[in-house]
Amino acid sequence: MNWITYVGIDVAKDKLDIAIKLTEKGQAASPATQAHEAWTSPNRDENVAEIVERLRAAKPHRIAIEATGGYEKRVFRALYAAGLPVVLVNPGRVRDFARSMGRLAKTDRIDALMLAHFAEIRQPEVISPPTENQERVASLRALRTDLIGTRVAYTNRLETCEPEVAQHIKQLLTSVEAQIKTIEAKLAKALEATPEDAAKARLVQTVPGVGPVTAATLVGELPELGKLDRRRISALVGLAPMNHDSGYQRGQRRVQGGRSEVRRVLFMAAFSASRYNPVLRKFAERLKAAGKPYKVIMTACMRKLLVILNAMVLSGTSWAPPT
Repeated sequence: MNWITYVGIDVAKDKLDIAIKLTEKGQAASPATQAHEAWTSPNRDENVAEIVERLRAAKPHRIAIEATGGYEKRVFRALYAAGLPVVLVNPGRVRDFARSMGRLAKTDRIDALMLAHFAEIRQPEVISPPTENQERVASLRALRTDLIGTRVAYTNRLETCEPEVAQHIKQLLTSVEAQIKTIEAKLAKALEATPEDAAKARLVQTVPGVGPVTAATLVGELPELGKLDRRRISALVGLAPMNHDSGYQRGQRRVQGGRSEVRRVLFMAAFSASRYNPVLRKFAERLKAAGKPYKVIMTACMRKLLVILNAMVLSGTSWAPPT
């Protein structure tokens, strides 16, 4: 018989649960109560190398790995470097997928098998992972955001705290401010570390409203920019409006899911662009004249800005003001 092989890997901090599911070619996909092969392995470099060799021999059509707070990076990178068709999947979607099939029980082995079946049914696209430099940019940008949040929180506390406490807070704020400046310097260098990242960062900043923080977010946390069409990139970020209709009822369309940090930064960029970018300003004014609510206007501006940036990176063309 000819078989198609699917693999699911459930990730934990210290271990990996692997399940292999076989489907006969020409037969409809169906859930399995038991994996064709399943095992547990420590989540360490030497063990991951063994997993790679074992799965290479299995010649899988797709390998699905649940994103688990970074603990999946080791095995994902190793499998991708070996040329295997590995994809990261959203754990919430896999859980919803399992519930839709009436599978309410949950163990690591059950989850691994369900990941394999999810890969079989959904056939998620294999895309290249972020480079090492892009991950560094993302980490530095996230740390800067956390420190700025700390600065705001403690600056606000200064207004009402006692003098003794204020003294300690001022010392803390001095340290935080120094750390922010150091991280911003490192972030600027990281954006210039590779020709691809440097070109993308410079290109997107030619758009009025897009600054260094937005550029760093797009480079580090949206490496797919310029590689997908406008609908797919909008859905990836969570800016594709979803219908909510039933019968004669026509509900309000909403955006949901996607990459919340990218959306948060795009909101600030769109807020600026809707005032200083002639294209986005006219677009926002037209929506306002049509009576659209503020949130609808800003979401539409975010999506339009993202689509513009995606087209620019795809074509390698800088921003050109309308004539």
